[in-house]
Amino acid sequence: MKKMKWLCLVLAVVLLFTGCSGKSFDDLWKELTTLQVTPFSEMEYTRPDPAKMEEELTKCCSLAETENKVSTVVDQVWVVYNLYNNFYTNYNLASIFYFKDLTDAKWEEEYNFCLQASATFDAMLEEMFYTLAACPLRDKLEKDPSFGEGFFDSYEGESIWDETFLDLMEQEAALEEKYYQLCSDAQAVEHYSEEYFTLYGTQMADLYVKLVGVRQQIAEYAGYPDYPSFAYDFYHKRDYTPQQAEAYLADIGKELVPLYRTALNTELTLKFSNQSQTFAYLEGSVQAMGGTADYAFTAMKDAGLYDITASDKKYNGSFEVYLVDYTSPYIFLNPSGYESDKLTFAHEFGHFCSDYAAHGSYAGVDVAEVFSQGMEYLTLCYGPEAGTLTRWKMLDSLSVFVEQAAYALFEHQVYDLKGSRLTTENVQKLYEQIGTQFGFDAWDWDPRDFVAIGHFFTEPMYVVSYVTSNDAALQLYQLEQNEKGSGLALWEDNLATEEAFFLAFVESAGLKSPFTPGRAAEIRKTLEQSLAA
Repeated sequence: MKKMKWLCLVLAVVLLFTGCSGKSFDDLWKELTTLQVTPFSEMEYTRPDPAKMEEELTKCCSLAETENKVSTVVDQVWVVYNLYNNFYTNYNLASIFYFKDLTDAKWEEEYNFCLQASATFDAMLEEMFYTLAACPLRDKLEKDPSFGEGFFDSYEGESIWDETFLDLMEQEAALEEKYYQLCSDAQAVEHYSEEYFTLYGTQMADLYVKLVGVRQQIAEYAGYPDYPSFAYDFYHKRDYTPQQAEAYLADIGKELVPLYRTALNTELTLKFSNQSQTFAYLEGSVQAMGGTADYAFTAMKDAGLYDITASDKKYNGSFEVYLVDYTSPYIFLNPSGYESDKLTFAHEFGHFCSDYAAHGSYAGVDVAEVFSQGMEYLTLCYGPEAGTLTRWKMLDSLSVFVEQAAYALFEHQVYDLKGSRLTTENVQKLYEQIGTQFGFDAWDWDPRDFVAIGHFFTEPMYVVSYVTSNDAALQLYQLEQNEKGSGLALWEDNLATEEAFFLAFVESAGLKSPFTPGRAAEIRKTLEQSLAA
């Protein structure tokens, strides 16, 4: 997974600025390249202070109305922004420490504090920009390198972050907090067992229905026709619509599900892999690649910016986050103990490289996933071993296309259930219907397992990015197979991209759009050939 929702928000704000007190962000990034990443052991968590943020925000808004000197206002803007930045740095630290041990009461409290405070901090930052957009200095501010011409165009009128919207966002955060608590409680029983679904799955399913209801209210209040449209725009900044995505996902189902059903009968046994073997696989791969990947891995290793240890107390998942105040990425992984961990580690390291190269990437989520999934494919070309792992990755790629497409379609359609139709029973029926349509019934599938897919609860409308980006990442692998070094070169050349939009990115990189007619059929042929080899 790329970033928690809160980090996507903070990095989106970075994109808004083009400089600081006469200094462009290009200059700032050049300065940052001389800095070394901070060792994780030296990072300290400090509980954020919303009152301090409000105090500095009030000062900033007052200056905007009364001050004639632009530099004075800009300096105060950066005081506010740095506090906002600091909040998300500490929020991410709290999430790392809490997810390392979901039974730790101290970090649970800190994480929940930050989770609940996130909407407040976002609202305050929005208030600042709306105030600046309406202040007498607006024209002069847009001539300052800190902003730029047209910066405040999107902050005209009334801010969406009023008391009602903030309350809805806080309701959503509270429900997400309950989900994490249920995940923690569920560690007391065997995952995916009858006991798991009976004791905790039913509670999670009921909670999801409540989340969907709140999110529908959020979208309606924000003026969007439905929640998918809201999330695509508000969180993910996509340059394609939910309708385009749904058509592509349906094509994936038509073209790839028959191959998926057949491939499920493939006999393939993954080897066990311990922490040192997983680490050595990635290390050997990036040493062969050289360039940014090698430099980033050395920084990660030397600064201890990763945790790939196994624990039954850890959050059952993997992610990478960027700790802005420390200019340091960080990887979290709770391994399964099988060879697949090598590619999961490679996936998150792809994100790490992007953040390392860009000093905090603000590429869109679909673009970001190209680099992570692309790293998985590239390790197959440069890694110290292939064979079973390569074949497993091709099967995994097929499963990503089919399973994530099913998840994405379910997620789109579940938000069509409104009013009396939005019930736990109907959500369950919808998931079972789509899962069966996409071939899940061909394996030992429990149709209640949507409750174990954390993205539905905490990262709404994210999973479609795994499908679109896997399409682009697979093209890197195809390039590498045709000409050694070509896929790696494209990955490296675009690693620090400033492009937030996926379709714009694939066009600029010379890749095919997933929405090209017949693209799903092309993917099927490629995977058929790879699996037959």
